[in-house]
Amino acid sequence: MWEPSSEAEVHTFIEGLQDLELDTPDTWYQLAITLRDNGILIGDCGLHFPREEPHQVEVGITLAPAHQGQGYATEALEGMMEFLFVNLGKHRVVASVDPRNEPSTALLERVGMRKEGHLRESVWVKGEWADDAIYAILEREWRLRQLSSAPSRPANRESVNRASVPKSGGSARTKCRTI
Repeated sequence: MWEPSSEAEVHTFIEGLQDLELDTPDTWYQLAITLRDNGILIGDCGLHFPREEPHQVEVGITLAPAHQGQGYATEALEGMMEFLFVNLGKHRVVASVDPRNEPSTALLERVGMRKEGHLRESVWVKGEWADDAIYAILEREWRLRQLSSAPSRPANRESVNRASVPKSGGSARTKCRTI
């Protein structure tokens, strides 16, 4: 978990993303999550493209406390997974989470990810050893989930395409764009 030590460090990090291409091996690519109707920044979604396995991607999501519990994280993560599977042709999406973070584990399960492992005291975070739960979903599982839930999806949900996601993809209420 990256925690910047200063605002300057955040600015340096964001500036470093400006020339980064989406799907570059061994990088984290950050997307801003904004409200579609007014453009207010409410969080971000990180995409890690591992060098060792280019057909997999790790996702992470952060949402401002004032916007949690309203379905925004679900919408953003579903939009990102659709983009990763459909447009980038990824085989597997994974996420790593502190199992004590019940809202995050519920989010991952809500979007169809399954718990694949629980690593005991495997991560040093904020001065203590913490457990790490690994969640994942395969492209074929995502596709089956989308087919089985298609009739119940909102009619105004936007489709996601390769050209729009990094700039303005998302759902009816949120959009993800390059930071």
